[in-house]
Amino acid sequence: MDLQWPNHTYTSARNNLNVTLYTLRNTLDGPWQGLQPILYQDGCYVLNPDLKWWIDRDEFLSALRTAHLVRSSGHPIEAIDHYQKAVDLYRGALFEDDSTGDWYLVEQRQLNELYLQALEGLGEIYLDLGELASTQKFAQLALARDPCCESVHRLLMRCYASEHKQQLVSRQYSICANALRDELGVSPGEETIRLLHDLTSASF
Repeated sequence: MDLQWPNHTYTSARNNLNVTLYTLRNTLDGPWQGLQPILYQDGCYVLNPDLKWWIDRDEFLSALRTAHLVRSSGHPIEAIDHYQKAVDLYRGALFEDDSTGDWYLVEQRQLNELYLQALEGLGEIYLDLGELASTQKFAQLALARDPCCESVHRLLMRCYASEHKQQLVSRQYSICANALRDELGVSPGEETIRLLHDLTSASF
């Protein structure tokens, strides 16, 4: 109640909570065979553990863990399916339709970072496989979410270099530098600068 309705009186916040719980129970209504989907235990409202729940967040985390494990075990092609599952499950920022709350922001950022990892993982595998169009597709999806993700800019730079398109390598570096300057007020890191030098033999 304090998190969701901090400026309300106790009575008002309690009423809002009751209405929310009523709506949630109706939303989750199903063939539970007499079991309640929401329980009150030890001072907390919880999802009934005796029911089987499918939660996109949990499935997303599970798919990503499996992808990392399979890839680190030397099976990158098998990892593609799990990364793709994670990407498909991520349909936007956590609670993105809530413009007033902030209690979930830490996890929102963490899930967004994991989504970027999934996209980057797919891009890296496809680069290793020589499927450059797919590499560019997933890298661009990541940059649409976070234009300042240097590791994804580096991925694209390597991708363009493998096509012998040094002009696109330099352009991608400039895009990266501009995004970092405009969004964060910083310059590209040493790893990005060193990669540019290695791929183009240019001096910046």
